[in-house]
Amino acid sequence: MYRKYLSILISGCVLTACTGETTASVTSKTIPAEKITQIEAKVKKLYPDADTKLQHQIVDVAVESLESMVFIKGGAFMMGAFKAPCNPISTDRMDWSPDAKCNTALSNAETGANFMHKVTLSNYSLSNHETTYHGFDAFKRAHNLPVVKAENRAKYDLSDEQFKNKATPTKTWQEAKDYCLWLGELTGYPIDLPTEAQWEYAARNRGKHLYYATNNGYIQRKNSHYLVNGRYVDYTKDEWNYGGLFESKDIKQFPPNPLGLYDMTGNVTEWINDWYANDYYQHSPEIDPQGPSTGTRKVMRGWGGDAPFITSRGGEAIVQDKYYPTYGFRCAVQQTTPVK
Repeated sequence: MYRKYLSILISGCVLTACTGETTASVTSKTIPAEKITQIEAKVKKLYPDADTKLQHQIVDVAVESLESMVFIKGGAFMMGAFKAPCNPISTDRMDWSPDAKCNTALSNAETGANFMHKVTLSNYSLSNHETTYHGFDAFKRAHNLPVVKAENRAKYDLSDEQFKNKATPTKTWQEAKDYCLWLGELTGYPIDLPTEAQWEYAARNRGKHLYYATNNGYIQRKNSHYLVNGRYVDYTKDEWNYGGLFESKDIKQFPPNPLGLYDMTGNVTEWINDWYANDYYQHSPEIDPQGPSTGTRKVMRGWGGDAPFITSRGGEAIVQDKYYPTYGFRCAVQQTTPVK
């Protein structure tokens, strides 16, 4: 984390006037001070009645959202569920070859993921991590809404710090969408949810034939082992890149993929901007596809349970019956130049 809180005094008074309160600014090694000042002014304008602590949190979240953006150079790739070896020693450690003939998942035919099609993407940026409670709490409190798990936090006297770095659950697609748009309003950048094509392209390290979006394209499970010359060898702690089904949902627990993106395999399933249709791949436009124009479900990518393959996809109702801990999201900057 590059930022720190810094009290700023002007002519004996604090930044917000001579009220006796201290107002923290945020410093960054990657975001210019002028941009941070603009964000602070926007927060004060939008939320003049918010207490100082909440204003600080909102500024912190907005600045960190820009710091976390990874610029991804666009390009062409074949989107969809490419084939896998038919009899691998382990599905956790597979290498693609042009003669691979077997499906990676039975669901791929049902969801239309098996239909390979060419996609060409423009440049964009994608957050290197899934949205956390810290960010989602700021959004909720700024709009006078209860934070997720508010009752449990009060009942068991749990602090915000205990949730801060965990990927936040969601109940609806709309609140994920609104959060990203809110960051855009605060920062002045066109922030939104990523498209499905953008998500897959980034997870596959710009469209390469990888089965998992880990640091090396394999799954190396915590407290597990692999087979070498007929013998099982335990992964060392330094080799772990996947936590498993019941691990804590803290972000950045394992190495990122080669682009610097964390938890594209594992942790939570992520909401995507696109409407879902199982036949969409068959008539998707090549250039910057945005998904169907209408629908009843939204695409989700990644997985919150045991790791499937990058190219698996699904559609979920836009309103769920509760806050599911495995339904999260990350945001993207929809412009062709880097955040600066």
